[in-house]
Amino acid sequence: MKTNLNQIMEKMTGRRNVVALSLLASVSMAGYASGKATAAPLASPSLNTTSMAQDAKGVVKGTVVDKSGEPLIGVSVKAVGTKEVTVTDIDGNFQIKANPGQELELSYMGYAPLKVKAKAVMSLTMQEDTQVLGDVVVTALGIKRSEKALSYNVQKMGGENLNEVKNANFMNSLSGKVAGVNINASSAGMGGATRVVMRGPKSINQSNQALYVIDGVPVSNRNSGETGSIYSSQPAGEGISDLNPEDIESISVLSGPAAAALYGSAAAQGVIMITTKRGKEGKVSVQISHSSQFSRPFVSPKFQNSYLNRPGEVKSWGEKAESQFGSYDPMDFFNTGSNIQNNVAVTAGSDKNQTYISLGTTNADGIITNSAYDRYNVTFRNTTSMLNDKLQLDFSFNYIKEKDQNLMAQGQYFNPLVGLYLFPRGESFDAIRTFEVWDASRSIYVQNWNFGDDYKMQNPYWVAKRMNRTNNRNRYMVSGSAKYKIFDWLDVTGRMRWDDTNTFAQDKRYASTINIFSHSDYGFYAYNNAFDRNLYGDLMVNVNKTLGNYSIGANVGTSMSRTHYRQQGYQGGLKAPSNIFTPNAIDYGQVTNDNRPVYAENKHNINSVFANVELGWRSMLYLTLTGRNDWDSALSGTPHESFFYPSVGMSAVISEMMKMPEWINYLKVRGSWASVGTAIPTNLSSGARYEYDPTSGKYNTVTYKFPDTFYPERTNSWEAGLTARFLNNALTFDVTLYQSNTKKQLVTAPYQVEGYSSAYVQTGNIRNRGIELSLGYNKTWGDFTWNPTFTFSANENKVIKLFGSDVEDSKNLISKGGLEGLSTILREGGSMGDMYTYVDFERDAEGNILISDGKIKRKTLSNPKFLGSVLPKANLGFSNEFAWKGINFGFLITARLGGIVMSQTQAILDNYGVSEASAIARDNGGIPVNLGKISAENYYSVVGGSNPIWSEYMYSGTNVRVQEAHISYTLPRTLVGKLGVTLGLTASNLFMIYNKAPFDPESTASTGTFYQGLDYFMQPSLRSLGFSVKVNF
Repeated sequence: MKTNLNQIMEKMTGRRNVVALSLLASVSMAGYASGKATAAPLASPSLNTTSMAQDAKGVVKGTVVDKSGEPLIGVSVKAVGTKEVTVTDIDGNFQIKANPGQELELSYMGYAPLKVKAKAVMSLTMQEDTQVLGDVVVTALGIKRSEKALSYNVQKMGGENLNEVKNANFMNSLSGKVAGVNINASSAGMGGATRVVMRGPKSINQSNQALYVIDGVPVSNRNSGETGSIYSSQPAGEGISDLNPEDIESISVLSGPAAAALYGSAAAQGVIMITTKRGKEGKVSVQISHSSQFSRPFVSPKFQNSYLNRPGEVKSWGEKAESQFGSYDPMDFFNTGSNIQNNVAVTAGSDKNQTYISLGTTNADGIITNSAYDRYNVTFRNTTSMLNDKLQLDFSFNYIKEKDQNLMAQGQYFNPLVGLYLFPRGESFDAIRTFEVWDASRSIYVQNWNFGDDYKMQNPYWVAKRMNRTNNRNRYMVSGSAKYKIFDWLDVTGRMRWDDTNTFAQDKRYASTINIFSHSDYGFYAYNNAFDRNLYGDLMVNVNKTLGNYSIGANVGTSMSRTHYRQQGYQGGLKAPSNIFTPNAIDYGQVTNDNRPVYAENKHNINSVFANVELGWRSMLYLTLTGRNDWDSALSGTPHESFFYPSVGMSAVISEMMKMPEWINYLKVRGSWASVGTAIPTNLSSGARYEYDPTSGKYNTVTYKFPDTFYPERTNSWEAGLTARFLNNALTFDVTLYQSNTKKQLVTAPYQVEGYSSAYVQTGNIRNRGIELSLGYNKTWGDFTWNPTFTFSANENKVIKLFGSDVEDSKNLISKGGLEGLSTILREGGSMGDMYTYVDFERDAEGNILISDGKIKRKTLSNPKFLGSVLPKANLGFSNEFAWKGINFGFLITARLGGIVMSQTQAILDNYGVSEASAIARDNGGIPVNLGKISAENYYSVVGGSNPIWSEYMYSGTNVRVQEAHISYTLPRTLVGKLGVTLGLTASNLFMIYNKAPFDPESTASTGTFYQGLDYFMQPSLRSLGFSVKVNF
C-alpha cells in the first residue's frame, strides 16, 4: 500500500472525524438506503485545490466524502487493470498512479461500490449502502481491528436493540438476537439475574457465565441468581443489570475463546463487550425517554374449579359441585406488574472536549404482591484531546442505587405459590385474604391459615407480606484512560477502573411463621453487609504501521486486577417481645445452624502480561498471534502459580484476491485456535478449610487431599468461518463451525482417601461443538426499507472423559442433584444436561403395569433410568424490521428445538386434585392403564406428588414464540418544529406459537450450570405490553 492505513486507524479519534466515525458506527448498527455513488466536480471551498493539483505525470489525487460532506477514512482505491491500490487518509485524501481516463474502483464497507474515470483532480461522494459489519471493530482490551483481519466470530448489536422493548435487566433483550448464545431469564421476575452461556456449558464446577467488559475494561458481575434445590433461599439479581441500557452505544459478543484470549482466565466462557455512549461535538443535545410496560403471567399451570375437597381434607378429591364460596381462580392472586423507566441524557462538546451526562430511573413491581425492583443511575463521561491531539483523556463516573424486595423464583421456601395453587377448592379464599388476625393472648397479629403445612404451605399473602427480604445496594464505578500518541504509528494507553459495591441485606420473618422458617415463637431476623471491591488497571503500547504491501498491528502490555469480597452479619430467631427486627433482638444464646454468624471473605489477585501481533498483506491476508500469561493468587503456594494462554488466527479476503461474480461483493474465510483456562476457586489451594459446627458454634477444620499440583481448567478450541455479502451488499451471510475441549476439571473424587475428609482430582474432558449461522437482508425501495435477520445455532455437549479407567463404571459418574427421585448425572458419553430418574412403574414380563388394590405399583431403581437431556439441540431467531416515512414496525420470533423439561408443580397439582388434568380424568371415568381404567385419585396418589414417576412429567422443551413486537412513529418536523418526537407501542412474549410444557421452558429457576429445565412452583414468565416516548431537542 502507498498510504499508511495504520496511521489512518490511529487518527480515527481525531476531531475532524467525530461525525464521520458516528456515521460509521451507525452504519454498522442500522440499515440505510442503498444507492449509487456519484462523481461530482470539485466545488467545495473547503478543499485545498492547490494540493489536489496534478504534480506529476500519471499521478491522480482526490478526496472521498460521504453524503454529508464528511471525509471517509480507509476507502480502498484501485486502478483497474494494474496492481496499483491505495486507501484514503485521515482527511479522505488519496493519491494513486493512474492515467486520466483510466477506470478507478472505490470500495468501502457499508457503502455502495463506485467506479469512475480518473481525472487529475477528483472529488467523490459515496452513498451509504446497507447494514454490514463496521470496517473497524473493537475487540478484546478495546483494541481496534479491521473487520477483514478478524479470524473469529464477532457479533455486534446497537443499543437501540436493547431499548425498543425494555427489560429491567437489559441482558434479557439480547435473547434470540445473537447466534451461539443461550440467554435465559430468571423466574425471579423483575430484577432477576440472567443466565448467559456461549457455545454450551464447559465447566462442571466453575461458572459458565460470560465475562462482561465495559469500554474495554472487565467489570464485576457477581451473580446471585443461582439456586440448587427446592430448599434453596430465593435468588437476587446480578451486577451487570446495574447498567443503564440508555447509556449503551453498542454490544459486541465474542463467543469464541480465540476472540477473548487476551482477557485470560476470566474469559474462558466468552465475552460480552459493552461500549457506552460519549459526548459529541456540537451544540447541546438533550434526549428524554420514557417507557412503561405492564405485565401479566404468560405461561402458567391449568387448574380445575369443578371438584371440591372433602370435609376436613385439604386435597380436592371430593364431589363435583359448585362451591358455596363461588369460583376460585389462583391466577386472580397475581397483580399486574409494571416496569417504568425514565431517562434524561445530555451531550455537548467542542472539537477538543465532549461531555455526556445521563440520569435514569427504573421502578418495577412484580406480579406477586410486595415484590419490587428499583434502580437509579447517574452517569458522567468526559473525553478530552490536548497537545495537538496527541493526548486523549477519557473519564467516567457511574453511581447506582438499587433495591430489590421479595424476589421469588421457585421452591418451597418463601414461596406463596405453594399455598395458592394447592388451596382446597371447596373453601373460602376470600376468608384468608385477611391474612392475619389479632391474638389477644400474645398481643400480636398472627397468621390466618388452617390448611396445614405440607410442602411448607402458608397463607400466600402472609408469605408475600410478612416474610420480607430486601437488598439495598450502592455502587460506584470510576474509570479513566489516557492515550498518548508518540508517533503516528505508535501510542501508549493506560486505563484504570475502581468498582465499589456495598449491599445491605435483611430478612424479616414475623412471629407465627411456621417454625422451619422462624426458628422461634417471636420471629426471625437476618442481616448482613457485603462489600465487593474491584480494582483493574492496564498499560499497553500499541503499534500500527504500514510498510509497502504489509501492515503490522501490535499490542504489548500488562494488567492487574484486585478483588476483595467480604460479607458479615448474623441470623437467628428472636427473643421476646415479638417482631423486633434489630440485631440486639436476636437470641444469640440459641446456637444452631440457623442461629449463627454470617461471614464470608475472599481476595483474588491476578497479574498478567500479554501481547498481540497482527500481520497483514495487501489488506487481503492476515495472521494474528496472541499470548497472555497470568499469575493467579488462586494458585498461590502451588508449584505452578502462573499459566500461559496462546491463540493463533488467519483470515483471507477471497474477494480481494480474485475476481468474483458481480453478485458477490465480499467473501472472507477465517480460522483460529486458542487455549484459555480458568483458575481453581479462590482460597482452595490454602490449607485452611472450615465447616460450621452448629452444636459447638465453631468452625471445624475439614481436610482435603490435594493433587501434587493444581492446574487451571484448560479449554482448547478451534473455529472456522465464512463471511460474505451479496447483491450489492444487501444480503449478508456468516457461518462458523467450532469445537472446544475443556480438560483438567476440578472435582472431588468418588472414593475415600484414608486420613482425609475428601480428595480433589483434576480430570475430565467436556466437548462442545456446533455451528452458528446468521443471515441478513437490507433493502430500500423509495421510502420503504425491509431488514429481516435470521440466526441459527446448534451445539452438541458431550462428556468425553470423567475419571477414566481407574474407577469402576458404577462410580465413574458425577451427580449434580435435582428434585426428589430425579438427578442430573454426568457419565462418559453423555452430556452435562442428562437427567436420570430413580423411580418407575413396576411391570410384568409383558411390560404391563402392575396393579394392586386398585392402585398402580411403582419401584425404586437400583440403576437410574435415563430420561433425556435438558440442553437444547438448537436455537433460532427470526426478526423483521420495516420502516416507511417515519413509521417503524418490527417483531422477533424465537425458537428452542429439542431437549426435555420436567414439572414437579404439575405432579403435585395432580396429586392434590387441583389440576385441569385431574378433573378431565374424573370426567372420563378414570385413567386408562393396560386394558382398563384406574380412578384418577388412585392413579395420581402414586404417580404424582413429591416423588413422582418422572416419565409422566417429562415434556419436550421445544417452543416457538413471538418474543418481541414494536411499532413506533416519528412525528414530522412540520408538526413539532425542531423537536424530534417518537411515540411507540411495545410487547414482549406476545404469544406462544408452540409449547407442550405446563410452564415456560425458557424461564430458569437458577442461573447456574445445573438445576435447569426443572419447575417446582416456579413463578410464571411474563407477557408485557407497553408504550414509549422519546423526545430529542
